[in-house]
Amino acid sequence: MSYLNRIRLAFSGTFQADVSTVNNDVRHFDNATFESSFQELRDGSSMNGWWNPMGSGAFRLLDCRVTGVWYEDGSFTDDPAKDPVIGMLVGGSNDRTSGKIVDIDPQWQLASALWGFDVRLTDDRGVASFGGRYEPHAFRDLWFNRNVNAGGDRAASSTFQSVLEGVTWTDGAESSRFLRELRAATAGDRLSIRMVTFGFNDDASQPRFTLGTVVGVIGPYLPGEPSSFVLGRRFTPAGSSFTSWNGITYFSGLVDEKSGTLFLDLSNALQTTDDAGTPSDIGALSVGILRDPKLQENTPVTPKTFEELAEIPYRKVDEHQRACWLYESGGVFTAALTPDQVALLKSHPLALVSKTAFNPGATGFDLGHGVVAIRESEDGLLVCAEPAVHRVDGAGETSATVYAARYGAPLGGAVIQIAQSGGVPDQGGGPPGDPNPPKAKIPDIGVPTDTLRLPSAVETSHEGKAELRITASSPGNPRRYLDGQIYLVAYRYPGQSNVARQPFEYIVLHVRDAFEVPVDPTWKDIEPIFTQYGNLYPLMSKGIVDLSNPRDVKRHARILKLAFSLDVGDPNYMPVTRDLSEPKRKMIVKWLEKVEREGDALLDAAAAARPAAPARVSARAQVKAQVKASDAAQARADAATMDAGKARFAGKLMSTIGGPRVK
Repeated sequence: MSYLNRIRLAFSGTFQADVSTVNNDVRHFDNATFESSFQELRDGSSMNGWWNPMGSGAFRLLDCRVTGVWYEDGSFTDDPAKDPVIGMLVGGSNDRTSGKIVDIDPQWQLASALWGFDVRLTDDRGVASFGGRYEPHAFRDLWFNRNVNAGGDRAASSTFQSVLEGVTWTDGAESSRFLRELRAATAGDRLSIRMVTFGFNDDASQPRFTLGTVVGVIGPYLPGEPSSFVLGRRFTPAGSSFTSWNGITYFSGLVDEKSGTLFLDLSNALQTTDDAGTPSDIGALSVGILRDPKLQENTPVTPKTFEELAEIPYRKVDEHQRACWLYESGGVFTAALTPDQVALLKSHPLALVSKTAFNPGATGFDLGHGVVAIRESEDGLLVCAEPAVHRVDGAGETSATVYAARYGAPLGGAVIQIAQSGGVPDQGGGPPGDPNPPKAKIPDIGVPTDTLRLPSAVETSHEGKAELRITASSPGNPRRYLDGQIYLVAYRYPGQSNVARQPFEYIVLHVRDAFEVPVDPTWKDIEPIFTQYGNLYPLMSKGIVDLSNPRDVKRHARILKLAFSLDVGDPNYMPVTRDLSEPKRKMIVKWLEKVEREGDALLDAAAAARPAAPARVSARAQVKAQVKASDAAQARADAATMDAGKARFAGKLMSTIGGPRVK
């Protein structure tokens, strides 16, 4: 049941995603054509290093507080006098660096994941009730038109779902009825967590720069369930623009037969009118069962074709007339089901129905009973896989579990078709209109296709699961200035339409080039890698260590060796992007150990042949200078065009690939 459980807490607040944006353009990875301007803040129509070149990659939860809890018996409270968990802080570690938000590659920025991210529940004194480490999983259900009054990243929204691992509890948890129930209900040392992020501000002239809004839910984890998605009832728009006719996107629900409860997660489903999440008013919205399974989206219903279960109070406001349902509920809506309704739902789809004075679609008036706003997928089918993101070194193997369900029940014997997307051009560049675009050529992704060996289909067991094994060989450096290649693997049930799956729902692989660790590595082996990282992450190269200067590297060899030797899940791991192959990492550590042993004598030849490095400027001074030099009015005027890089990137992808190429 994951976080969609009778026992759950909701929280809301602010998140920070201090991403570095120099690496947003794949052409910046080419050392041979890299320019110093690529480390500067964008200026007018010149993208330079985009909107946050000095970003650290940090991801944080800020002032996130518990807004409500639900108990096993179905009761609810938002009163701290009744349960001290209300108002507690949901945040990160108090003794470690912040977690990191990481893309798998500049040519696939549609599957960001959190690494080294700790989640703790504390009181205002910092005393914890529980804490755990967020298991890295890529976000899902990304869309770029949630906020109808914004564009680009500010209008975007996505869902981070995972589990907290290694959860530890303190005696403080015993004072809360909710925490006692949560601890008793969960399996082992894990909890299920879902966060939705939206309203992100990428304008460096604004006080909320790098900040956005987050709403979340934490509940029990139960054995055998997926970590990163809900294996339940999947709602899918009928069109190809990410949303239904009245702006509702993909979302999931779940039927708990034991308690007779329907759960809907609408936290990332409904459009908003501002960064705070005020919902776009689409009329009275109710959930129910389609007694006629063939009834499609944007079709009027009648009492004979639709059995209403409950109205969804998504427009609820507080005493100050501010929208509050999303924050109070975490976006989760529940409805009680009778035994007859539970039985009917085993073979009939769910739907949301909107009641408005006029339906702008082709069907005209809704006849007073409402129009299907969005419905469950055809035949109640859901196919999904995890993990969705894979990093493979040279000749290696990886696997994903493919799940299939029909009307929320595991679907055994389902043959799921598998196929590569093939070559995809022009991914990961900048927006049009840049007067000084990078000179490097944008490489294709997905080629050569014979790098991957995978079956054309897998069949699910009686549990509705199948293991997809993928074997990779070295791609042979097809992208030249980037290590390895990106591959997209599509999957679906035979006959499913393209819109039955969210457009970015692929298994994504970064297959690294084969590499043999030199017996005696030299600076010549290390320099291309370190220079590239120094170019792409000026916060480090200008504020900490000049990675292109062997003597500066030598001065920091000990700490660099530590960072390159950490577990990949550690927040201090280098490189933060997790894009370095294991053989190359071993080479770097081997060379740093040699530097520690042999010192300056090892570096004399390299340093003598290298021109003097320019004077370094502190990261803080650089940011201040950039922001001061940037005209605030111009920055705001540019925002609608310039912050839309990822949206354009996604649009280019969709126009190139369309749906998954499975026949």
